Amino acid sequence: MYSTRYLLFQSITAVAIGDALGVPFQFKTRSFFKKNPVTKMLGHQSFNVPAGTWSDDTSLTIAALTSLSAGINFSDMLRRFSQWYLYGDYTPFGRSFDIGRTTQEAISRFQKGVSPLECGGAEESDNGALMRMAPIAFYIIGNYDNYRFNDEIAELVHNYSAITHRHPRSLVAAGILTNAIVRVIQNPNKYTMHISISEALNYYKQKKPFSDEVKYFQQLTDLNFYKEDINQIPSSGYVVDTLNCVFWCLMNSEQYYQAVKRAVNLGNDADTIGSITSMMASLLYAPVSFPTDWLNDLKGRNQIKSAVSYALLSKYF
Repeated sequence: MYSTRYLLFQSITAVAIGDALGVPFQFKTRSFFKKNPVTKMLGHQSFNVPAGTWSDDTSLTIAALTSLSAGINFSDMLRRFSQWYLYGDYTPFGRSFDIGRTTQEAISRFQKGVSPLECGGAEESDNGALMRMAPIAFYIIGNYDNYRFNDEIAELVHNYSAITHRHPRSLVAAGILTNAIVRVIQNPNKYTMHISISEALNYYKQKKPFSDEVKYFQQLTDLNFYKEDINQIPSSGYVVDTLNCVFWCLMNSEQYYQAVKRAVNLGNDADTIGSITSMMASLLYAPVSFPTDWLNDLKGRNQIKSAVSYALLSKYF
């Protein structure tokens, strides 16, 4: 296993790279990408922002990482999410954009005094908290010896998700992805990643109400699923579609660049799918060398360095 200190910086940077690549092409259809494949950072497309600008996916990841650097405090985490939304903290240019409706409503509930774990939306159509799972996975690595995906870990991951998304399907998705991140950090290969999905689902099969949600993710354990044509797999903001796309891109790629390019060119929710795939690919193929032009165009790199440095100076990472 590579140093988690190195992997933390690499993976948070990867979150931002995948996010920034996808931001200009959010909501674009796949037919668009057949004529205009994405290979570099562009600006002023779906949003009026410069090339290399990242969105809520990276901002919430950095805010969560900063909060976890002082331990588990979900009130503090939601305060930081509020500062991002209202004042542009954790952004390259001091302005938030592309906030999801469910996250916005969760922040609004928190400001009205609702308990943090009751703030999250409970709709099954949401894409959940998947874009910000890397920090909690690294927190778990740093604070739980002899890791197993058990009740204690599941509760922690579920609470981490529930402050913005608390439908059981979103919680199961969060558990699947977090377990995959931890296992790939421990042993970076596709077999480990694939087995980690079954490991999480086997846990959820024994737990109500989560056992009712397992059927929505069961295809991820079937190798035949990864032989399907990607055009049959939607790239929407729905948690099931998001995980389907991320794991399909990872299982059908042999290097970091290939996986991320596949993900971003799926279109629709391109920033989130690109962000999660980039993060996972940076761990799966560690150590990676990010394409020089992507890294040079990436905005807010000092903010990423500062957040990771702050985390690594704490006792939790």
